[in-house]
Amino acid sequence: MDQIGISSWDSSPSLPIPLDIFFDVVQHLPIQSILALRQTSKSFYAITRLRSLWALLLRTLVQEQNIPIPYFHGKSLNFLSAWELERLTCYALALRNNWTSPDPDAKREVDFYKPTEPDSRIIFMEFLPGRGNRWLISVTMTAQPRKYVIQCWDVAIPTPVCIAELTHMEGPYGGVVINDDPSSPAIIAMQSALTEILTIDFDEEDPESAFVPLTTIDGIREIHLLSGNTLVTRRPKNGGEVSIWDINDQPCEKIQLVNPSLIQNDRCQAMYLRDDYMVIIRQQTVEFYSTIPRPNIIATPGAPISYPLAQYSFQWRTETVNMSEQVSWHAARSHRPSPINIVVRFGSIYPWPVNILHHFVLTPNPAYVPGRETSLCNLPYLAQPTPVQTIGSPVRLFSPSSVALGRYGTALWLDSHAEDWVGPSDCGQRLAGRILMATGESSTSQRSSGASMVFRVRHDDLWNKVAINEESGRIAVGYVNGSITLYEYS
Repeated sequence: MDQIGISSWDSSPSLPIPLDIFFDVVQHLPIQSILALRQTSKSFYAITRLRSLWALLLRTLVQEQNIPIPYFHGKSLNFLSAWELERLTCYALALRNNWTSPDPDAKREVDFYKPTEPDSRIIFMEFLPGRGNRWLISVTMTAQPRKYVIQCWDVAIPTPVCIAELTHMEGPYGGVVINDDPSSPAIIAMQSALTEILTIDFDEEDPESAFVPLTTIDGIREIHLLSGNTLVTRRPKNGGEVSIWDINDQPCEKIQLVNPSLIQNDRCQAMYLRDDYMVIIRQQTVEFYSTIPRPNIIATPGAPISYPLAQYSFQWRTETVNMSEQVSWHAARSHRPSPINIVVRFGSIYPWPVNILHHFVLTPNPAYVPGRETSLCNLPYLAQPTPVQTIGSPVRLFSPSSVALGRYGTALWLDSHAEDWVGPSDCGQRLAGRILMATGESSTSQRSSGASMVFRVRHDDLWNKVAINEESGRIAVGYVNGSITLYEYS
C-alpha cells in the first residue's frame, strides 16, 4: 500500500495535486474529515491507508502537540503498521477531545475498596508511572487501632483488585514516595522507624507477600523523592538538611544540600531532580543546587555539602505545591530542558488557605548549554518562576482539598465550588481541572480564570484525595471513609 508512486497519483484525474502537497494539507484537517475523505474514492481510500500518512499525522497532531497516547505503552513507532498508527492517532485525539471538554464523559466508573474498619480514610494515592499505566498505589489510615495499609491495585480490569498489600502498625509512619523511573526495580520507599525501599512482585498470587524489601536505611527522616537509584530525604532535626542517597546495594549518602540563609526546618514542599541539578521548593523559596559531590572547603566528616546556586523567594508562604516537568516534544528533540509547571495554593493568616490556585512556570534558560556542568553561569532554568495564570478554587473551612498535576499539563483539584450545580449549601465538592500551557508568558500577560473541565460534583464533602494518569485517561478519587472511585475517559 505504501508503494503508491507520485506519478500514479499525479496522473489520476480525480487527484489534481501532488502527494506531498496533499500531505501538507491533510494534516490541518480534523481526523473525522480524513476518515470521511477515505469513503469518496478508491484513490483516497488507498492514500488514507498509507503508513507514511499516519506516521505524519501521529507526529503532527499528537506528539508535537504534547498529547498523551493511550494504549501506547512505550512501543517503537518504527515497528507499528499503518493500522496501528491510525488507531493510536484516533485514540489519542478522541481522549483529548473528551478530556478537555467542559463536562468530560466517563466511559467507566467503578467503586472499590470499602474498608470494614471505622475511621478509615485514604491519605495517599498515586498511579505508578509506566508499566502499562495499570497500577494504582493507595495508603489507608485507620484511627483505632492506628494502622496504615499500603496497597497496589490493578485498575485495568473491569473490577480493580489488590495485588499487593502491606500493613504497618507499630512505630512511627512517615509516608511513602513512588519512583518516577518505571525502569527501576525500586518502586516505592516507605518511612517508619527506618527507611525501606521496596519492589512489587506483580506475579505473586498472595498480595501480602507481593511487596518485597530491597534495602533499608537506619534512622528517621522525611522522604521526598525517589528517582531511579536516587532517594532524596530531609533530616527532621539537627538543621533539617536535604540528603541525596545512592540506594544501589549498600545505601550511602552522596551529598547534602544546605541553604545557610534559611531556617532549615522550613519544610520542603516539592522537588525535581535531573542529571546534575536539583530544584527544591520550600514553604517560601525556590532553590537550585548542583548535585555533583565535591570536597568540602573546610574538611568535615560526612557527605560533601552543596549550597544553592540561585534562589527565589515568594511573597507569601505556600500551603501546598505541586511541581511537574511538562512533556515537550520539541524540547526532547533539541535536547533542551522542558518547562516545569508549578501549581501553588498560598497560605493565609486565617485557618483556611487562599481560595486561588496560582500557576507558575520554571522557564528554560535560553543561555543554558546542555552537556556542560550546571553552575551559577549555566543554570538550566531562570531562577524566578514566571506567573502564568490564577485559577479560582474556593475551599470552605475544614473541607478537604487536593491537587494533582500531570506530566502533560493537566491540573486536577478538589474544591468546594459546587453551588453552580447543587445550589447554595454548607457542603458539596467539585472535581475540576484545567490544561496548563507552560508557555512562560510574562507577568504582564497573567490571566485570571476558572476550571475548564468539571469532571464530577457531589453534594457532600467525602472526597479527600485525587490521582491522575493522563496516558490512560484515568482519575482516581479517595474518600474520607477509605473508599476509592475510578473514572476512565478513554
